[in-house]
Amino acid sequence: MESFFRYLPHIVWPSSCPVCGRLAVKICPECLESLSGHFSRFCVSCGRDAPCGAHPDGLVCRSVSVYSGINRDVVHAMKYSYCKAIALMMGEVMARILPKPGADFLVPIPLHKGGKREYNQAKLIAYGAGRIWNIPIKDCARWNVDRKSQASSLDKTSRALPSGVMTSNAGAEGKSVILVDDICTTGNTLLAAARALGEAGANPLGAMVWGRSV
Repeated sequence: MESFFRYLPHIVWPSSCPVCGRLAVKICPECLESLSGHFSRFCVSCGRDAPCGAHPDGLVCRSVSVYSGINRDVVHAMKYSYCKAIALMMGEVMARILPKPGADFLVPIPLHKGGKREYNQAKLIAYGAGRIWNIPIKDCARWNVDRKSQASSLDKTSRALPSGVMTSNAGAEGKSVILVDDICTTGNTLLAAARALGEAGANPLGAMVWGRSV
């Protein structure tokens, strides 16, 4: 009987904050914000701090956390345990930390073709940030080929995807855009999306991600 009452709260409130253990929440806002204390601004082409001498005109990405430890667990819960609220909160935290970009649209990185996830976490992050910044979302990037997630790629050194793996729908021509994703690992996906948007006539100003893999 004693053990029943010990576990009763977890039966009634099955969710809990992965950081502090508080019951009945996916994550506490203050706990999520505590994970965002590692701001970085880096060149997506080589991973060095931006501005980068080797790629002076290269895509620059801003990150607010490091993808490791408990933060990795939070991201996995957001992506694979149907925790949409965490993604929206991530976007809001990012918008409070990062300077508002002078962009016409936020463009989320699309889900890979053939993927089984029911929602695009990058799109929800973009909505969270766009709501704070009052910048609209333009869901205009598309994969042209089936491709495994970059997070599961064994080759962490390659930073280039073949031309044409991504394309952009109409609607962003002549507009300045910021790419949005949850995690940057190799940078391959961000570079492919920026290339596709540029070829379609958009102006990719940069990218923003919740966490950077180290």
